[in-house]
Order: sequence, then C-alpha cells, then structure tokens
Amino acid sequence: TDGFRDGELVAISGPTKNGKTLLAQTLTVNFVKQGQMPLWFSFEVPPRQFLSQFPDLPIFFMPRKLKPYALDWVFDRMDEARIKHGCRIVFIDHLHFLFDMARVRNTSIEIGTVIRQLKSKAVADGLVIFLLCHTSKISKDEDLTYEKIRDSSFVAQESDTVFLVKRDLKKGENRASLRVEFHRRTGVLERKVELAKINGYLVEVTEPNERSKNNG
Repeated sequence: TDGFRDGELVAISGPTKNGKTLLAQTLTVNFVKQGQMPLWFSFEVPPRQFLSQFPDLPIFFMPRKLKPYALDWVFDRMDEARIKHGCRIVFIDHLHFLFDMARVRNTSIEIGTVIRQLKSKAVADGLVIFLLCHTSKISKDEDLTYEKIRDSSFVAQESDTVFLVKRDLKKGENRASLRVEFHRRTGVLERKVELAKINGYLVEVTEPNERSKNNG
C-alpha cells in the first residue's frame, strides 16, 4: 500500500472474531511508534475491555463517552482531537454504529451516504480514517471478497482501499490472512499477506515455499 496518505478512507472487513480489531490495534501501535497518536471510536466493546486487549497500552485518544448513531457528533470529536492533539488518524469500530438501522428505509443507500461523508471529511481535514465493517456469513472454505461486506456495495465503491481479514485455522489458532482487495493509489489488487499473532499483535510471516520463490 506504500503507507497511508492524508485523505484516504480504509475499510477493514472480515467475519466476526477473525481479527479486524486486532489488525486495527496493531496499526495503532505502529502509528504511535512513528509519533502519530490516533483517535479511536470503539463502539463494538466497552472501553475497559477494548483497552485490556493491548499487551502494552500505547498513547492514543478516545472520547470519554460515546454517542452511537450520530455521525455529526463523531465529526465534532474528530475536529476536537485534531485541533487539541493533532490527531490525523481515526479508527471507527464499526460502521453500523454510525447510523440507526431501525430508522432508515434503505440500509444500502444510507451506508453509501455515510461512506461519502467520511471520505469527504478525510479529504477536507487531511485525515486517514480506518472504518471497520462486518461481512455476511460465509463458510469456512468460502473465499472472502469485497462483495461479502455486509449490507452495501458502497463501502468498497467509495473507499480508497479494502482490507479483508480471515483467520486460517488450518495453519494454527494464531494465524490469519490479510487480503488487500484493492488499493486505488498503488493499483494493488487481491494481494494476500500471511499474518501471525505474536506477543499480542499481528505480524507478517513468509511461508517456506514463498521464501524459495523469492530466492529463486
């Protein structure tokens, strides 16, 4: 992906309990090491549980209280964190907490509107926004593609890149695959990266046969 650039919207998707949040937390730690302190909206789990998932808690920012189904409020917190603390990296976990599904007639169109607003916010304020999204249910052997992102094709259509994460139990309990479905800036398509959970975070691993290919 050649890093991340201001104005980009990055969707991270995958089945439940397959490593979406862990990937985002791994990115968070690496950003902090580079001197960038992200802003986090963890709607999915309570703050104490979310913070306890970090082996060593890095320095980043979270609102004291969360207000679900209120995108304008989320944008206000982004402005506050950017002005007060210089935060230009934002993680949102997850998409369906940004609008009230019970109040919308067409979920797909509503998601499209939310995605466009997030993208416009990223461009206007020079942010990188990581948006976690659920996928529809898939079988263990079924391929994971952007078409499996739940409720709307607009997530893939409007995002700058889509990461798909899926655990690979055949290789071990701590193994997963990250699929860079596409990346508009670099032109990368369907590039798979093998990951392992080591010391609480995800790291890239190279399979023996891949090393042989590279050496050859």
